[in-house]
Amino acid sequence: MPPFKQVETSNTLNYEHLRRHTAIEKGRANALDLLVKGNPLQEVLSQLIFSLEDATEGLMCGILLVNENKLSLSPIVAPNLPDEYIEALNNFPVGPTAGCCGAAVYHQKPIYTDNILEHPNWQEFKTEARLSGIKSCWSYPIVLPDGEVYGTFAMYFTDAKLPDQDDLDSLQYEAKIISIILERAKNINQLKEANANLEKRVADRTKELTEANMLLKKALDQRNDVQSQLVEMENMAALGTMMSSLTHEINTPIGVAITAISHLQSLQQNSANVFNRGEMKKSDLARFFSECNESCDIVERNLIRSTQLIKTFKQLSIDQHSQDARSINICGYVDEILLSLKPRLKRAKHKFCLDIDPELAVMSNPGAISQLLINLILNSAQHGFGENTVGQIFIRSRLVEDPIYGTALEFIYRDNGRGMSENTLENIYKPFFTKARNSGGSGLGMHICYNLVVKVLNGQIDCHSKLGKGVEFRIIFPVNTL
Repeated sequence: MPPFKQVETSNTLNYEHLRRHTAIEKGRANALDLLVKGNPLQEVLSQLIFSLEDATEGLMCGILLVNENKLSLSPIVAPNLPDEYIEALNNFPVGPTAGCCGAAVYHQKPIYTDNILEHPNWQEFKTEARLSGIKSCWSYPIVLPDGEVYGTFAMYFTDAKLPDQDDLDSLQYEAKIISIILERAKNINQLKEANANLEKRVADRTKELTEANMLLKKALDQRNDVQSQLVEMENMAALGTMMSSLTHEINTPIGVAITAISHLQSLQQNSANVFNRGEMKKSDLARFFSECNESCDIVERNLIRSTQLIKTFKQLSIDQHSQDARSINICGYVDEILLSLKPRLKRAKHKFCLDIDPELAVMSNPGAISQLLINLILNSAQHGFGENTVGQIFIRSRLVEDPIYGTALEFIYRDNGRGMSENTLENIYKPFFTKARNSGGSGLGMHICYNLVVKVLNGQIDCHSKLGKGVEFRIIFPVNTL
C-alpha cells in the first residue's frame, strides 16, 4: 500500500510572497472583524474559506475538528462542499491511512493525495468523492500554541493536482489563522457546541469573559482611532514639508526679480538726472533702453518661474488630500515630488537616478503615488543612510503587462543604504513597528505605503533587502494608458 505524501515545513515563514496572500489576508481581516462583532463561529470561519475559494479555480475548502473521543473528526465549516460529502465526513476516522484529514491529524503533518480515485487509502470514500467531483485533497493539521491538535484544514480540488511549496505554505498560513480564532476555546466540548452558532456560546460564557470581550473591542476601536489620527498627522507633516519647500524655492526667483527692479529704478533715476541737466546723449539713451530691456527680461523670467512653482506645489497639495484619478506624466511628477522634498534633504545631498520615459503618462491616483514615494525616500534618508553619508537612490518606472493586473505601472525603488535584517523585513508593514523610535520614528511610514499600494492603488508591494546591501521595493498596480 503506497504511503501518504508527508511534507516537512518551516515553523518560521514570511507569507507575503504567497500567490494567495492577498486572498488569505482579506479573509483573515473579514473573519476577525466578524469575531469582534460577535457573529457565529461558522460565519467567522466561512469568511476565511470564501476569500480563498474565490481566488482559486476549482477549490472547495473544509474545516474539521477532533471529536471528544479523539478518534474521529467532524466538519464544522464546509460551505461549498456537497451535502452528501459533508455527511460522509461526519465521524471521519483519525489514523495513518484515513484519507488525508485523518492522517494529517494522526501524523501532525501536512498530507496530500493528488488522485483520490486511484489511492487505496480513500477506498471507503471514493464513491462520495466521485459523485462530488472531487479528485485531489490537501490537508494541514490545526495545532494550537500549547501543542494540542484541534482538527485539520482541507483543500479539495475538482482536478488531480500536486501542491507546490507555495501551496503548502498557504495551507500552513491558513491553518495558523484558524488556530488563532479557535485558541480561546480550550475545551473540545465547547467547540462542538459552537458548531450551531457563536451567539449561543457567548450567551453561555461567564460575565467576566463577556466584559473582557467588550474591553478588547473598545481597545481595538481606540487603537484604530489613534492610528487614523497619526496617519493624518503624517500626511499633514508631508504637506508642511511641501509648504516649507515652496517658501524656499520661491525666495530665489522673487529675490532676483526684486534686485532687477531695484536696478531698474536706479537706472531710471540716474537717466532722469542726466536728462534734467541737459547732458543726455544718444549713447546714454541707447544704453538706458538696453539695460531696461535686460532688467525687464530678468523680472519676467523669474516671475514666470515663481508662478510655475506655485502651480506645482498647489497641485501636489491638492493631490495629497484627493483620491481622484487624473492624467499624470510620471517623469515630471517624480521631479515635482523630489522638488517638494528639497528642504528636507538639502543637508544630506543624496544623489537620485531616475530611469523613466519622459513621455510616460497614465491615468492614476497622483496623491497615492506622491505619498508613496515621499514615504519611501524619507524612510531611506532616516533609516537607510548613516549620518554624514551621501546615499544613492534609484527610481525606475515602466508600463508592463501583468497576468493579474493587465496593463500596470511598475516602480522599482532602490537605495544603497545599510539594508534590513530578516526580523525587520517580516514586520516592515506592521503599524507602529520602527527601529528609530528614539529619533522620532512613528512606525507608520511603511504601513501607510502598504495601504496606499494595496487598498488605494489596488496593487502589490514587495521588499527585498539584506544587511549592508541596501533595499529594493517592487511596486506594481493597474493603470489606464492615455
